[in-house]
Amino acid sequence: MQAKPEVHSRYLFPAIVFFLVAQPVVGTLSGTASEVLTISLAATLVWGVWSLDHTGVWFRAALGIAFLMLALVATYAVIARAALLIAALGCLVALAVVCLGLGIRWLFVSPRVTVQSLLAGMSMYLLLAITFGILHVGFYVSEPAWYRGVTPGRRSAEVAELVYFSIGTLTTVAYGDILPTHPVSRLLSNIEAVVGQMYVAVLVAMLVSGYAAGRKPFGGGDK
Repeated sequence: MQAKPEVHSRYLFPAIVFFLVAQPVVGTLSGTASEVLTISLAATLVWGVWSLDHTGVWFRAALGIAFLMLALVATYAVIARAALLIAALGCLVALAVVCLGLGIRWLFVSPRVTVQSLLAGMSMYLLLAITFGILHVGFYVSEPAWYRGVTPGRRSAEVAELVYFSIGTLTTVAYGDILPTHPVSRLLSNIEAVVGQMYVAVLVAMLVSGYAAGRKPFGGGDK
């Protein structure tokens, strides 16, 4: 199986940006927006895994996880139990972790830093925010009291607010309008803040400096 990393620069990056822009807008208009956008995000993640998996093993695993998630979402639409929604969110997190792992691995083994590398690096950063946001949503569904400041109402609006909180936490510019109140949700927020700063300080800095210097990304010399 031949990897197609250009998918990250041409398709995955704009798809993730579109999700971040569309989710809060659509979430205020429709109560079912989260389900529709979740399925779209899952398809995007499977696409991203396919683009970077040389062996096809991870792609097949991603397909299996995606189909399981679809079954859980369909069952939730009929039964509407929180456990089903949490399981579906867990599947989405698993897809995101696989896509993140393959994307970051590709960045480390790329012979040179290119525009594709920079866009893939930004895609992974935004995907980190979405992944942590999904985890926050899972915690909130399990126990709403773990977060203070989330406006109760339609599920789509709550998801939008928690993704917004995740972006603020990852970039350490959270405004304090939403606060974690339980030790577990606070721990997750701390981990997210540290991961976000390490990603920018290490990986993004190396990519940008490597691209500017026109050399190998991680200390290698010119060919």
